[in-house]
Amino acid sequence: MTIRQLHFVPPVPYLVAEEHGLFSAVGVEVEPRRTRSSAEQLEGLRSGAIDVAITAMDNVFVWNTLGIDVRIVAQAEQTTLLSIYATPGHRSLDDLEDKRFAVDALANGFAIVARRVLADAGVEVSFVEVGGVKERLDALVAGAADATLLGPPLDELAERAGMAFIASANAALPAMPGQGIVVRAARTSLERTELEAYLRAMALAVERCEAISDADGIALLERHGFVGRSAGEIWRTRPRSLTVDPKGLELLEAMRAGFGLLPDGYRGLESIADTVLADSDQ
Repeated sequence: MTIRQLHFVPPVPYLVAEEHGLFSAVGVEVEPRRTRSSAEQLEGLRSGAIDVAITAMDNVFVWNTLGIDVRIVAQAEQTTLLSIYATPGHRSLDDLEDKRFAVDALANGFAIVARRVLADAGVEVSFVEVGGVKERLDALVAGAADATLLGPPLDELAERAGMAFIASANAALPAMPGQGIVVRAARTSLERTELEAYLRAMALAVERCEAISDADGIALLERHGFVGRSAGEIWRTRPRSLTVDPKGLELLEAMRAGFGLLPDGYRGLESIADTVLADSDQ
């Protein structure tokens, strides 16, 4: 059985499951690939080119209005660590007034987080769609954007490149949920079997993490490219369960409602999340 996975940054449960042979133990082979944008993930799910997208859960609100029916079946991160970084010379959110702010997609994903933080600070920016987190870092360093949201390990790379830390999105929105595991709502019996096995391995990885020392967990992340303090931060905020946090979904829903961005015909959170599969494997 093969699961084709598209992610921005691989989450801890996936890396632990891969390194400890947990996917092989349940008879699943995972074909992982880094995505350049949420639009690529959407198209992959729509075309059937991928089986799993690990992505901002807010994306599903919009994706389900674009000719596809998908669901969040699990939460791969406790939270997503996100901070606003800017080019040298910027020191505060106020300095970003009328500046270019790079996002993946303006109407969904972590752009909603950026919009909430900036709106609460009374700051208006010019949003530019650039792509995934690596693409946003590249745009920032190249001067094609003045600011953006970044998370580990790209935030630390930004600092090494001389970019300025401006604000923590997590401090402003402590209930912000981490990335979700998103799949097509309609599945064949074989696809359901494959997905159940994949989630079983991910749940076993969450359990395995509790038996791994912090030093060994951090070392594992360093082997997979997390640099400096990023490895420690990601290990510290790893998920203790795959269960989707309802408070996190409610926060996303409330932020969208505040911006008038709930889709026409929105049918509530049950049209966004289906956690039966993940809950049955924990």
